[in-house]
Amino acid sequence: MILHLRAAVEQLYAVPPARFTPLRSELVAEAKSAGEKDLASSIGALRKPTVAAWAVNHFVRQHGDEVDELRSFAALLREAQRTLDADQLRLLGRERAKRVDALADRIAEVAAQEGQKLGAGVAQEVRETLTALIADEEAEASVVTGSLVKSLSYSGFGSVDVADVVALGDLGGESDDASPRPSLSVLPGGGGDPVDLEERRRNRRTAERARLQSALETARAELRAADRQVAVLTARQEEVTEGIADLERRLATARARLEKVTGELDEAGGIRDRREREEAAAQEALDAHDDAD
Repeated sequence: MILHLRAAVEQLYAVPPARFTPLRSELVAEAKSAGEKDLASSIGALRKPTVAAWAVNHFVRQHGDEVDELRSFAALLREAQRTLDADQLRLLGRERAKRVDALADRIAEVAAQEGQKLGAGVAQEVRETLTALIADEEAEASVVTGSLVKSLSYSGFGSVDVADVVALGDLGGESDDASPRPSLSVLPGGGGDPVDLEERRRNRRTAERARLQSALETARAELRAADRQVAVLTARQEEVTEGIADLERRLATARARLEKVTGELDEAGGIRDRREREEAAAQEALDAHDDAD
């Protein structure tokens, strides 16, 4: 005998879609027979879940451990969004798609075992519900009640609209107590390699320190090479400067010699001019003597 609404929800959302409406009618009739008119009215108002919602509900109830693995990843990814860089978030994003696809396939497989084959559209609704679970804690709490009445969807930003998605809005806390959030330290299973956030952080810090150490060693080596180059060029500069000073001394000496030679040349030129005039006068005197004969 159904004595309260929660018990009715537990029964109704555990049965296949084809059994939902007949069972609801039976429970309404039982409540009326017991004189519980308000309870009968509340049971009659419970909505039949969509096929996608039923498939997720059934899987949550029968394979909660596999759902917990996705919940672990969901909490890990939310933490990663606050701590990891873009490259690692992209890596976790690819991991998310793998896990969603893997669990959606499992949900379809289990539904088929119950005689309910999921079409392409319904399978997509299941994937969207799992994606919403990962993205939003309220969506996660709604899914784990096992009493969804419709699928969830996540647009890629903001929160997930969870209004009227479960049979009773206050079931989330009780279901969560029965299935506590797993630890975030190590992520098991899910169709991909385990992802350990702390290990990733340590690896990032180790890799970053190695990069910085390498950069420091490179900078030191380049500084030593630059010091050697400066020393070589300083010596060359001193050599060239000394060479210029020597050339300047030699130039000064050459200029002094040039000035002396120039003076001597001027003197010699004056003497030659006189000798030339003397030679011309002697020639003229000789010519005059010969003409007199």
